[in-house]
Amino acid sequence: MRKGYSILITSTDSGSSKHLFLSKNLFTALFTLLIIVIIIVIINIISYSKIYYKAMEAEALRRRNAQIEEEFTKLERIKEHLAIAEMNNQKIKIMLGIEKSPAAVEPIAYEVSPDLSNNIDRYIENDANIPSLLPTMGHISKNFAPGHEGIDIAAPRLSPVIATASGVVIDAGWDSLYGNYVIIEHNKNYSTFYGHLYSIDVRNNQKVTGGEIIGTVGSSGKSTSPHLHYEVRFRDKAVDPIAYIPFYTKM
Repeated sequence: MRKGYSILITSTDSGSSKHLFLSKNLFTALFTLLIIVIIIVIINIISYSKIYYKAMEAEALRRRNAQIEEEFTKLERIKEHLAIAEMNNQKIKIMLGIEKSPAAVEPIAYEVSPDLSNNIDRYIENDANIPSLLPTMGHISKNFAPGHEGIDIAAPRLSPVIATASGVVIDAGWDSLYGNYVIIEHNKNYSTFYGHLYSIDVRNNQKVTGGEIIGTVGSSGKSTSPHLHYEVRFRDKAVDPIAYIPFYTKM
């Protein structure tokens, strides 16, 4: 009698059955083939998993490289803005003669028009830290007017914002209207206000010099687009900043 395995297949519909006989050698061969197939499938799954993992790593690296390139582009733009700001700062210093040491003069009060007598101390203060720089590179989108105590300068987001004169930061924080803001006191008469900043790069009571970066242009607070709200205050009263920026013409 042959040794092997019998498989009985019965149909529930017809009641008939089929008998399948597998010899021991054939059964062993089929079982071995099944094991080989399972091993091959497992190896393929492992290989596919490794390939998928490497593909995920490559995609993550691609995204990271894209982020790095984007950050590098932003840094290059900031660098360009800084270079432009420094160039304009130097031009303004040359035009104003700040780089030179002017000879001391005594103001002649009787030669001043009575209409200007209240403004004499603007120009003869000992420290003379009068805000006279353009705080950021851009175009003026809104002028000084009743109810708008400053000017709005439209500029790209993250453009550097500089102090328009030397002074001390007397307040830096958040306001529901102007978002991130900085206030600098330049002397007993003058202070400046910078609003809607994206970032603040100074702290309270910090000393700053004219042309030093104090933050970046943003759209924080109640704002529809990136711009800087800039105010000049003389004895706590807002005045038109355009009057203090040499050679700048209104729109």
